Amino acid sequence: MPVRWLKPSRVLGIEHYTEFETFRPSEVLGGSTSTPLDPRHFSLHRAILPLQEGLFVLQRTFARRLEADVGTDHGVGLVIPLACHFIANGCEIDNSMIGIVRGKVATEAVEHHPNTYLMLRFNSDMRHRGWADYETGLEFTRLDDDAMARLRAAILDMFCLASRCNDPRQFEAINRPVQERLLASLDAALAPVDAQDLRRGSFDKQRRLVARLDEAAMLSGSIPLYSGDLANTLGVSVRTLQSATQAVHGVSLHHHLRLKRLWSTRTQLMTGGNGMSVKAAALANGFWHMGEFSKLYKTTFGEMPSGTLAQARDFADESSYR
Repeated sequence: MPVRWLKPSRVLGIEHYTEFETFRPSEVLGGSTSTPLDPRHFSLHRAILPLQEGLFVLQRTFARRLEADVGTDHGVGLVIPLACHFIANGCEIDNSMIGIVRGKVATEAVEHHPNTYLMLRFNSDMRHRGWADYETGLEFTRLDDDAMARLRAAILDMFCLASRCNDPRQFEAINRPVQERLLASLDAALAPVDAQDLRRGSFDKQRRLVARLDEAAMLSGSIPLYSGDLANTLGVSVRTLQSATQAVHGVSLHHHLRLKRLWSTRTQLMTGGNGMSVKAAALANGFWHMGEFSKLYKTTFGEMPSGTLAQARDFADESSYR
């Protein structure tokens, strides 16, 4: 979806420049100086989304030479391509590569044609998630097609939602689950659990950790489950929890928690009575994308969530006549 199709809202800021003289660079990942390669055909679209964990800027650029101190004084920065091909510090960067930067890195780039990409600045350094294990530098990681497709879908859905939302309080309520979906895609792309990870700890230790995880999830009640919160509660890193759930259940931490949230939603639909709605139950358990939620629910339980709710209401009506 082109950036220019996004509309401004009380959540999402939109900038559009048609003349280079009025252009102002985004400083989400440091300051920069641009020299247009074709000033007569200059245009830039930019969508700006501040979230709880950081700042997210989606933009379509112009053909240019770029000199920049790429990076951030705190946290970690990422550049995720949607439609990209450029040269950075002498290296060819294509549409399958994510850039990750820690600290500030002097960068010279050439974009021979307009590119579309997302720039993210997370407030946290994300080391607890196992991303980019180096102190300072800019590195590019190549993703397979499926991982990149999931990541792009999470990004586009996030910006489309923000573009449609004119109630900041409503968006704030789903801020965490929106980010959690993005973090799940980034964890899978940047810190996949492999056989070597699984051999680092004993199976009994990992099994005990997963048991503690399940207990913490149960004690959370109806509060949505987020990977970072649970890791903090258990005093371990998200990366450690990822390895444990993969070793014990053969699935990622996000998959494990998502299944628990689906069961919690199902329980609410079955016991909520006439005042319950599918959307309310889904949102209460951290599912904000209704189409994706319905698909996951049917895959897991063999029926649509509306079907579960209808059966629960029919059963309640029958019981009232007895």
